[in-house]
Amino acid sequence: MPLKHILVHLDSSSNVESRLNAAVALAKQHGAFLRGLFAQPDRIATSVVARRPSDHLAQAAARSEALFRAKTQEAGVPSEWHGLAHGEYNHVIRETIIWSRFADLTILSQYDRDQSEGGAPEELAEQVVLNAGRPVLVVPYAGLFPHIGKRVVIAWNAEREASRALADSIPFLTQASEVTVITVLTQAAAHHGDGGRIQLADHLRLHGVKAEQTHFTVTDIGAMDALLAQAVDLGADLLVMGAHGHYTFPYLHRGSGTRHVLRSAPLPVLLSH
Repeated sequence: MPLKHILVHLDSSSNVESRLNAAVALAKQHGAFLRGLFAQPDRIATSVVARRPSDHLAQAAARSEALFRAKTQEAGVPSEWHGLAHGEYNHVIRETIIWSRFADLTILSQYDRDQSEGGAPEELAEQVVLNAGRPVLVVPYAGLFPHIGKRVVIAWNAEREASRALADSIPFLTQASEVTVITVLTQAAAHHGDGGRIQLADHLRLHGVKAEQTHFTVTDIGAMDALLAQAVDLGADLLVMGAHGHYTFPYLHRGSGTRHVLRSAPLPVLLSH
């Protein structure tokens, strides 16, 4: 399914403009409608109790709307901005999840622990990925990403989540110049030869996508670091992976690899669950 409706989360953090620029560029590239959702916790406790925005939050929302309209008008991207009525913490997470269910793709930022105020809840990205039922693109808080999806790496382990992410990434893959599938195997799977039947090249070729395929065997709990390092070495500008699938040893807590990638990925990551 082509990308026709993109949702970008907005706040007053220092990295919001980079995230918005990436969203505008993707909307223009795919001919998609872009919706901006301003949602951040309100630091004024009295306003949270009263379920109304504080003056501080209202001013931040006004700046967000002005920036969003300026960027989308300059790019000629059809768009609409919306701000939440208030900034109660759980309301921000819940409403972002609901709005994401009506979009083909939601764009969020990686959590920045050094952001003192104006940012999203720490668990926002993970909660949206797990509960929206739609793909989520997480953009690192540091760096500029004017082009996303030219060189794509797909993390593959043949599980349900990886299959969902693969299907959700097709609009990116069909426009990519390079696609590499990295199969992540446990030692047991490698020993039993499971890697031989995990071939995606023929399937992707039916979508007009030419992909290279490689693999590595998980030998310790640093599997996600190894995956990220390979993606960087390949010059990838997008990593596609299933969220909360077993990319590491089965005895590790499910989702530990996803959380590590959300915290530390140096490149944009498309996640599905």
